[in-house]
Amino acid sequence: MGREENYRNPYGSIPSPSAKEIPVTYWATPPGLAVSWQGLVGGVDTATWTSPIFDLRPDLRSSQNQAKTGVPIWSSDARLYVQLFSLALTAATTEFLRMGYREFANTTFGLVTSPGPNRAVPASGFPNQIGRNPVVQVTPQIDITSEVMLGTNQPDSVVLVFETLGEGYPVRYWQLQIVWTNIGVAGSPINMQAAMY
Repeated sequence: MGREENYRNPYGSIPSPSAKEIPVTYWATPPGLAVSWQGLVGGVDTATWTSPIFDLRPDLRSSQNQAKTGVPIWSSDARLYVQLFSLALTAATTEFLRMGYREFANTTFGLVTSPGPNRAVPASGFPNQIGRNPVVQVTPQIDITSEVMLGTNQPDSVVLVFETLGEGYPVRYWQLQIVWTNIGVAGSPINMQAAMY
């Protein structure tokens, strides 16, 4: 290499200087988000909250001329924090409450689309069932009721922490869904807020 300006590499990385000024990782819901119950079906009331689709490897967006899809998360150490409120209003608030979560993911670099009807012909690279939405459920629903129902010392609020799939080497696209069920009419909406950082 010559000594001209074009060949200077002061950071000592090849073929170019290391990245600087990477965006801060942060996403959040509005404070005090209300998640409404859907009404009784078979004697059970259900409420669901679904996170946006997170792009956990936004550094790969420049490969293959991809569209920018999902909320970019620039840190492999990021966690999704979900805070629930008003849990101690009455004894009945959590008595019949059950809570679980499930994860959705995709390892490919293709465009993530919103759910739609099943396709008779598989989409390029996807079988019939997942041709309609590349972000698919990858874990069974996991019961976490015991993280919320804390007995006689029930606090008014709890914070739940969710790690992304991959143990420090995250899958490309990730989404979390929380499902609450209540035997009988649940009543007031669930008050919550969530943030990813």
